[in-house]
Amino acid sequence: MKIPLRFQVTEFDCGTVSLLNAFSFLFEREDIPAELVRAIHNYTLDCYDEYGNIGQGGTSREAIQLLTHWITSYAEKKELGVRCIRYDKEAVTLEKIRDCIQNKGVVFLRCYQDCEHYVILTDINEAFAYLWDSYYLEEDYYQSDSNVSIIFDKPFSYNRIITLNRLFEESKNDFALGPIEGREIVLINRT
Repeated sequence: MKIPLRFQVTEFDCGTVSLLNAFSFLFEREDIPAELVRAIHNYTLDCYDEYGNIGQGGTSREAIQLLTHWITSYAEKKELGVRCIRYDKEAVTLEKIRDCIQNKGVVFLRCYQDCEHYVILTDINEAFAYLWDSYYLEEDYYQSDSNVSIIFDKPFSYNRIITLNRLFEESKNDFALGPIEGREIVLINRT
């Protein structure tokens, strides 16, 4: 059974929840191993804030890199049927994102939303990216931003529609991938 995608419970767990959502999008609930869920929780929320509070700095790029390798290795051993490939900087391309989506995958990506933020991209067309953003916002939050729409009636797939122009901006506007040297995505495909 498929389950609706989830929202964050804190200001900091976007990486954790977005990875869980990626697997909820790709798999039936009964096919997601508890060991995978545990690993996602163990690897993420590894950053400290300026006061030394663990987790309140979110999830680091290093944790995502380690987790990407762990998931692929775990999937091979357990025959889970999934592969993760992480790209950063100039290796983050529209072509790679399109290929992943066309092959029934999901893209876990770091973008901006007041700060660096993780979301999943579940669909794409010639003009728009369809994302699940785990940060709950009211329907009118982006009414003055023509590059972002909030959607409430697709709980199994997406809740934001973003223009591709915005997604690939080198700015720090909401849902922009930002400067090329800071870009990061993980392509997650069923095998």
